[in-house]
Amino acid sequence: MSSTYAEVVDLFKELVPADDEAQLVVYVKGKKVVDVATGISPDALMPFYSVSKALSALVVAHLVDLGLLNVDERVAKYWPEFGAKGKESITVRQMLSHQAGLPDTRKGLTLEEFHSDHKGAELLADESPLWTPGSAFGYHALTIGNLMSELVFRISGQTIQQYFEEKIRGPLKAEAYLGLPRELHNRFQPSLPPKIPSEVAHPFALAKLVFDFFIDSLDSKAEENFMFSPKYLEFGQPAAGGVGNARGLAEVFNWATGYGGNKAGISPETLEDFSKIQVHGYDIVGEWPLSSFGTVFAKPTSLKRFGGFRAFGHDGAAGALLFADPDGEIVFSYVVRRFSHPGGLDPRLLKIIETIHRLS
Repeated sequence: MSSTYAEVVDLFKELVPADDEAQLVVYVKGKKVVDVATGISPDALMPFYSVSKALSALVVAHLVDLGLLNVDERVAKYWPEFGAKGKESITVRQMLSHQAGLPDTRKGLTLEEFHSDHKGAELLADESPLWTPGSAFGYHALTIGNLMSELVFRISGQTIQQYFEEKIRGPLKAEAYLGLPRELHNRFQPSLPPKIPSEVAHPFALAKLVFDFFIDSLDSKAEENFMFSPKYLEFGQPAAGGVGNARGLAEVFNWATGYGGNKAGISPETLEDFSKIQVHGYDIVGEWPLSSFGTVFAKPTSLKRFGGFRAFGHDGAAGALLFADPDGEIVFSYVVRRFSHPGGLDPRLLKIIETIHRLS
């Protein structure tokens, strides 16, 4: 680690107590400058929830780089069945920026359907949008994983998990998995409950449709929790089922960005395009007053100041965060075992991130 960033390490240890069990890794200009863990091994594998979307985004971006996908084309060009029931004009970019009106089906997808290579996507393709596509946006918490994976399958013949493993994670040997191999389950550390009561419950209809089963799962014992079951871990739901550590996540984004003059795994032009804001403002699913997304990637806002205007990445339900910021050429990766309060990006990170930007 760089002595220049010793202040960051000290701040991390001060703000994140050992019993929260967290890892932090930072690269600046392609060089690892921070690699620290508190209360847990830096090699431990933990769930990072919606940070999975940032990994899945790289698969979609890779297809764009190969000339196999145009995100401004209609989804139905690649996946004809999707064009049913008022969805014929939805573009790939709209679908991947939470504008398609498909955060769930009206009946509600079952856990088995969410955790299926094709069934969930098939049911979503046969659904009419819950709002006029493009008129508003609302967080497609899990369904964006089903939708992305089917799109990738129609183009490449592989699911997102297969593509990510073969083209990205496998060659890097990075410990950031979309589908945790059975032989690694003994290293998996399930999430710990927050120290204060969670506030993820939503009284509103759309949010309840999307989040109720997730909320119920947090109330169950870890050994009974579907999110920590062998079947769930091995499937690796592309929107929220990823498992790994901060080192692995940082290695993937460091590869993708190529900061420091290294060869970029994803072209800078494609990353810049994916990181441009597509929606910004009120999220009608989460009932959040301010959210912002590019194409798949989450963007910083005044409520989530994780980087400059060009920064991109994603946070996760328990508090995890992975982002890259071209300003300073920073890659930041944080995974925490104990759910932070109130959920989503761990607010303790904001001071750490400010310090990193100051030193960089």
